Amino acid sequence: MRYLKVTAQDRTGNGRADSVLLEFYEQVGRPGEDRLVNKAFAVDFDADGKVDYKMGDVTHNGKENSADQRLLYRFANNYLKLRWFNRGAAWGRYLKVIAEDFHDDGAPNVVRLQLHEGSGMTSERTLSAWHAAFDSNNDGEIDASVQGDVNHDGLIDKADEKLVRVLAATYLKFRWY
Repeated sequence: MRYLKVTAQDRTGNGRADSVLLEFYEQVGRPGEDRLVNKAFAVDFDADGKVDYKMGDVTHNGKENSADQRLLYRFANNYLKLRWFNRGAAWGRYLKVIAEDFHDDGAPNVVRLQLHEGSGMTSERTLSAWHAAFDSNNDGEIDASVQGDVNHDGLIDKADEKLVRVLAATYLKFRWY
């Protein structure tokens, strides 16, 4: 199984995430033995909620190009809207993204977004919330979702739904499933 682990940090202490790290993993054995395959990152230098610098091959074709830049920009900017980040140098909070193919036809039809929280660098993490997006008719488009208060603004509304759909659809374009 492949998955994406996304961690954001507020390194400047202004109460807003300013860096987003994407780590692409393959599960190769028991939990904790997963293999890190690739990394990408994005930085919001001026704390305006938009990425200013990004780097990484998120399409996994061995070269970084404009397609990678666009996808990374879109994913990281939307991830910043989650407000699920760590203060300072902590790493306890992260998002784990997994695509599943329940039709067993090679095309994922479910994307799970799991918010985890734990202490420090330990492997003991707690699943704090989960959200999911679905391609119910298997046409390659996200057409349904289940979510709570994704952006942590105290409301469950269309903004939460849109955020889940955009993150899931962008993740599928990474082709990491």
